[in-house]
Amino acid sequence: AAPRGRSSAECRLSMLMFAHLASAAFIASRSALLPTPATHPSAAATAGTRACVATAPRRGGEAVMAGMPLPAGSLVALATPMTSTGEVDIATLRELLRWHKAEGTDGVVILGTTGEASTLTSAEKEEVMAATREEVGGEMAILVGTGTISTEATIAATKQAKLFGADAALVVTPYYVKPSQAGLVAHFTRIADAVELPIVLYNVPGRTGVDMSVETTVSLSRHPRICGLKDATGDNTRAAPMRAVCGDDFRLYSGEDAAAREYVLQGGDGVISVTANVAPAAVAAVMASGRAGDAAAALAADGPLMALHRDLFCEANPIPVKWALHKMGRMGEGIRSPLSPLGVAFQPRVAGALQQAGCIASEEGASAAAGSVGWPSRDLLLQGHLFDQGLINQALDIIEKQNGDFEILAFSVQPNDQNSEFNFRRTSSVSLRVFGVDASALEDITRRLRALVDVLESAEGSLTILPAKAAAPPA
Repeated sequence: AAPRGRSSAECRLSMLMFAHLASAAFIASRSALLPTPATHPSAAATAGTRACVATAPRRGGEAVMAGMPLPAGSLVALATPMTSTGEVDIATLRELLRWHKAEGTDGVVILGTTGEASTLTSAEKEEVMAATREEVGGEMAILVGTGTISTEATIAATKQAKLFGADAALVVTPYYVKPSQAGLVAHFTRIADAVELPIVLYNVPGRTGVDMSVETTVSLSRHPRICGLKDATGDNTRAAPMRAVCGDDFRLYSGEDAAAREYVLQGGDGVISVTANVAPAAVAAVMASGRAGDAAAALAADGPLMALHRDLFCEANPIPVKWALHKMGRMGEGIRSPLSPLGVAFQPRVAGALQQAGCIASEEGASAAAGSVGWPSRDLLLQGHLFDQGLINQALDIIEKQNGDFEILAFSVQPNDQNSEFNFRRTSSVSLRVFGVDASALEDITRRLRALVDVLESAEGSLTILPAKAAAPPA
């Protein structure tokens, strides 16, 4: 059974690990057939050597020393401090950066999703980049989020990041337009050819609507300036095969806090973390143990953070983490429209997670947040082609979006019957204990799960309500 308090992303990972995705040898054989991205003459000149240290740019005639290598470990996806009136608070940003340096954070990612970059003006972005460089430049690696929906706009933003002393750019796949895999290769290749700055690819299909395949990632990794990947798919089975094919000098970062520990144990280098905003030393400790291969120590360090990994996403990021930082006294309460402050109903939940992680003290006379303990529950058996049609991920998303919780009671999958590839289309079964905040919510979750099974006919799924003692699925 999955321990209570785990996030749905981590539980989803546990089930995927049972499925044993394709071997590294198989992906290597397939990647050998992929086209190598076209390269700019300047990139071709360095073929065979990954150019993962930024050259020193110049700003206003003065050299800005750059060139920190991409680190392993914990990189914080930094929230941008704002005042109660929504103005960027540079003084508080400086204090946060000094705190992260003291707490052992290995790198900082600014102007990403967590940093509300899409709501900042060009002048504000420049202020954030300049202050970050002044505070931690040369001591912590600085990655700047530069990805947009447009290739040309991304090139311009990446050039600007280099101008302000970035050590690398984090470039998300274009969102909303859903480019093909060939389109992704062309997009990232043009950016890497155009700017002499290390590029970290960012794959987050849940936000962009496009999933960059393993084959596309492997193809792009051959470009000397494409030096890493932030993988926010939640699929940790990609880590080991990509490590085997892309080599040790290609950085693999998890973009899912709940899955990061296992990702590193599977061969990843670290995490670009939201949780590290509020618990930097703790996340750094998890990553250090994971990179050392000490699974027990990594689990012990990660245990107190489990509720944070889940509850910092109870509303859209960065709403909960900015509220949490305000609760800790680390920044003001400002957040920009269209985002709004954390809903009152979620505040005790996030406060409880902060207390559990030791980020704030328990309030006198207040009991610790109980999460889903004591909620009504129901045992369900979900069967069918759980992986090839995404049935299991969609089912767990329904539970999460309806503010429910779950435990994995048992899991079963038919043996792989393919010698040369992973067979997604085979029957699997999972027993879940599903929790709702009340009986009505539990019924609503069950009804939505039944509707999902009925609509997703290609998965050939079924949903059965089990007696509490009949949790194990058939072998």
